[in-house]
Amino acid sequence: MYLITESGLNDKAPYDPALLAFIHEGDEIRNPYLSPCGRYEVDPVAAYGFEEVWTGGNCRALDLILPDGCVLRLTNEDGLCIPDPDEWESAIIGRLSSDHDEIAWCVLEEVPSTIGR
Repeated sequence: MYLITESGLNDKAPYDPALLAFIHEGDEIRNPYLSPCGRYEVDPVAAYGFEEVWTGGNCRALDLILPDGCVLRLTNEDGLCIPDPDEWESAIIGRLSSDHDEIAWCVLEEVPSTIGR
């Protein structure tokens, strides 16, 4: 996981579910492309309510507005497109403030599972 500093730099940090996970029907979801049990791939739009958004130019992402007004955003590795569901491992999950300032991000493949905790 990377935290974005005030100067816009990426600082490596340990994964923090308080920043890059959300609660859905009582379950902590760290990877929106997997079911709560982690055994099945799911569509983040149908399963968790992510919505497609235009982020500028021809760029698109999937956003989920959190109860605190922050946003979890899913995008591909270059930030231009919605991730291909078959290649979710290389997708980026990021947290934005309610003003859409970047707070943190992580490649989904690097997000620790909740299974076995």
